[in-house]
Amino acid sequence: MLPITLVYVFILIAVYLGVVILLYKKKILERYNISLYGPFLMIKTDRGKKLIHRLSSFGGFWSWFGDVGVVVCFSSMVAVVLLLLWQFWWLGSHITKDIVERLPEVNMVLVIPGINPLLPIGYTIIAIIIAIVLHEFSHGISASSSGVDIKSLGILAFIIPVGAFVEPDEEQLDKIERRKRMRVFASGPAMNLFISIISLLIFSTALMGSVDVAADGIGVAYMVKDSPAQLIGLDPGSIIMEINGTPIKDIDDFLDVMNRTHAGQNVSITFYKNGEIIKGEVTLADKFAFTNSSDDRGKGFLGIVATTAYKNALAVLKNPFKDFPWGILYLYAMPLSPIRGEYNPITDPYIRFFKVDGLFAGCPVVFWSLTNLVFWIFWLNFAIAIFNALPMIPLDGGYLMQDLLGGLLERFPVRKKSREKITRYTMTALSLLILFLVIYPLLLKYLFPLLHRA
Repeated sequence: MLPITLVYVFILIAVYLGVVILLYKKKILERYNISLYGPFLMIKTDRGKKLIHRLSSFGGFWSWFGDVGVVVCFSSMVAVVLLLLWQFWWLGSHITKDIVERLPEVNMVLVIPGINPLLPIGYTIIAIIIAIVLHEFSHGISASSSGVDIKSLGILAFIIPVGAFVEPDEEQLDKIERRKRMRVFASGPAMNLFISIISLLIFSTALMGSVDVAADGIGVAYMVKDSPAQLIGLDPGSIIMEINGTPIKDIDDFLDVMNRTHAGQNVSITFYKNGEIIKGEVTLADKFAFTNSSDDRGKGFLGIVATTAYKNALAVLKNPFKDFPWGILYLYAMPLSPIRGEYNPITDPYIRFFKVDGLFAGCPVVFWSLTNLVFWIFWLNFAIAIFNALPMIPLDGGYLMQDLLGGLLERFPVRKKSREKITRYTMTALSLLILFLVIYPLLLKYLFPLLHRA
């Protein structure tokens, strides 16, 4: 039986395709200058062509940018293909039922706000628009600076807008020298990577640089329902500073104090919550009532899961380059925290562990909204850059690899038709291989249980 999320995805796609086919047959799409590209809608316009032509006048810069982009794209291509091969080997050699169950479902792979529960809708939509517009404009500017005419611009949609496009004159693009054409293909991913780096610098320095831990103590990550912690007013995001007058600096301090308490004992607690320092008293419960372990009978129980992870997280958020590459990897993996049973430190309620200084001290809601937006601009631009660098047609990396392969074959005494045939077959095989490696975890996720059930 298919998972319910997968069923919803199929229903949504089926409804979308049905509506598109109906509009196409009634020529409504044609009336609004919308054409079909497979299952995608292409909405074309001439607006923006003058801007692209104006920006392309800085030809020297775009030549340099394109050359850097080619190097960056091939470097990213090699790194990601090696990572995909390692993933294939590791999953194949360590496959178990437990590992398969922890693999992401199809909705967590799709970069579609509202379908993927890991993607916040508002931030993601804005970040996607920024990423795809800059990606395609970069292609267009690079093409125009190489003497290629721009025929149209537009939006590519599949249920929601999933891309923008700049349509160059294909005949002119095919006729320009190979190096210039490779610059055009590389400029899109290079621009996304550039925006990703700039966003990361803004995030870590200008934004997280004005953040500090709100109070000394240990944080409350989770609170047990109907526990003494709830009665005294502790919430996730609160920070316990003292218990019975004893400063609580770390988890060891907390455990040391609690291990000397007993059920029914009154304790005083000083804690930070939502900008205030609160003092109160509460009667500890019997830990046995919550754990049903005879070893816990009579022990004092407050009812929290304590954490100090936010302190280390803040250090990484302020300077993700310090422990390179692990700091960057931690930052990039933050949206996956719920899958790992952890928390994302820049989402509510965990931002309550921090205080904001400087310009945004009086409006933390605006600050954290801006911080999350910049984070998602970094995250999605990086994802789009890396994905587009894959050597798979019709991605930019696929066309780069195709040009590289064609250039290498020109050095051998091979006829043009044979050279084109070899290039075409090689790229088809390589594209299918990369596609298989990308979807391999999904194949395991859904086929492994079926095969073992049989």
